[in-house]
Amino acid sequence: MHAYDARLVTDSSIHTSLQRAVDLCQSDMARVNACIHDNLQSDIMMIPAIGHYIVNSGGKRLRPLLCLLTAKLFGYRGDRHIPLSVVVEFIHTASLLHDDVVDSSDQRRGAPSANGVWGNQASVLVGDYLFSRSFQMMVADGDMAMLKLMSDVTNALAEGEVLQLSRTFHLEMTETECLEVIERKTAVLFKAASEVGTHVAGQSTDVVAAMAEYGMCLGVAFQLMDDALDYLAEAEEAGKPVGHDLEEGKITLPLIYAMGQDTELASRVEVIAERGSYEDGDREWVRQRVAAQDGSGFAMGRARDYAERAKLLLPKHADDEIRSLLADLADFSAHRPY
Repeated sequence: MHAYDARLVTDSSIHTSLQRAVDLCQSDMARVNACIHDNLQSDIMMIPAIGHYIVNSGGKRLRPLLCLLTAKLFGYRGDRHIPLSVVVEFIHTASLLHDDVVDSSDQRRGAPSANGVWGNQASVLVGDYLFSRSFQMMVADGDMAMLKLMSDVTNALAEGEVLQLSRTFHLEMTETECLEVIERKTAVLFKAASEVGTHVAGQSTDVVAAMAEYGMCLGVAFQLMDDALDYLAEAEEAGKPVGHDLEEGKITLPLIYAMGQDTELASRVEVIAERGSYEDGDREWVRQRVAAQDGSGFAMGRARDYAERAKLLLPKHADDEIRSLLADLADFSAHRPY
C-alpha cells in the first residue's frame, strides 16, 4: 500500500456523477465521435491512421464533454456545439502529438505514443493537419466570435508551450510562474470548451465570462492533479511513465514546494539540472524526498481550491441537474486517481 494512497481514494459518488454526465451526453458524444471520424478523412492514409490512433487512445474526452454539458446547462437545442466540440478535441490532440515529440515521450496512456510508432516528423505534420482542419471547421461554422476565441486559444497554447520550454530546469520557478504555465498550456482548452458551450447557447457576456473562468479553474485543478500524480502514482495506475516531469526539465508545484522545505533535495535537483538527465537512483530518490515533504499533498490542496472556485462560478439560473454534474466534474478533476 502506497503511503499516500489515502489521498488517491476518491468519493465513489464523484465517479458515479462523471458516469452520469457521460450517459447524459451519450447521443451527443456519438455525434462528436462521428464528426471526428468524418473530419479525419484524407486520401493521405497516414493522416487518418495517426489521427484515429491518438484520438482513440483512451482519453477521457473531458473537453468535448465539458462543451456538451455546458450547452445542455442552458437548454441549447441546436447542432453547433458538435463540430465545435470536435475543434476543441482536435486542437488538444494536435498539442499532444507535438508535446510527445518535444518531450521525447514514447508512451501515451499506457500505449506507444504516435511518434514512437510513426516517428517525429509524421507526428508533427499530422498535428499541423489537425490545427488547420480545426480552422476549416470554424470557418464552416461562420461565427467570427468563435473564430476569434479559438484562434486566441491556439495562440495562447503555443505561447504556453514556448513558455514551458523557456523554463526548462528553471530552479527558481515560483508557484505563480508554475500556474501561469498551467493556465496557458492546459487550462486554456478547458476554458474554451466551457466558453463555446455557453456562447452557442446564446448566454450573456457576463455568463460566458463566468463559465469561461469555471473552465479555467477546472483545467488548473486537472493539471495540478496530473503534476501531483507524477510524484505519487504508480505507472500502472497512471497509464503513463511517472516520475518523469523533472527528467524533462519540468519544475512543477510538488517539487517547488518540497524544494522549499528540503535543501538537500534542492541541491540534488540542481545537480540533475546541470547534468540534464537522471542517473541511477535519481528518479526514486527525488520522488521519495518530494513525498517526505508532502509536495503532492500541497499541489492537491491547491487543486481542490481551484475546484471550489470553479463550483462557485456556476450560474444559479440554469438546469439544476447539469449544474450539479458540472460541480462534480470540478471535484473529479481535483480528486481523480489517474
